[in-house]
Amino acid sequence: MQLSDREIQKTLDLFRKRQTMGQQVEAMVFSAEEIEGIQQVVKKIGEVPPIRQDRVEKVRKAFESSSYNVTCDDVAKELIGRTISDKLI
Repeated sequence: MQLSDREIQKTLDLFRKRQTMGQQVEAMVFSAEEIEGIQQVVKKIGEVPPIRQDRVEKVRKAFESSSYNVTCDDVAKELIGRTISDKLI
């Protein structure tokens, strides 16, 4: 599963809205628009196969040709994005 920068940003914005004076709100109430957005993300996740063979092959070829260059920032961004999305589901 790959989340776009836009989806990650929307998720972060949602959590920021739900914070009060630095403390997380215990009970989260979502608007109809927010619920629809969450449902769309869940639907997208359900449509993605568990293993995306096309991506595996692309990374394998890049790794074998020594052209697979991933920065620490890239790894951190993906980990944070996935962690946030996992908490939503």
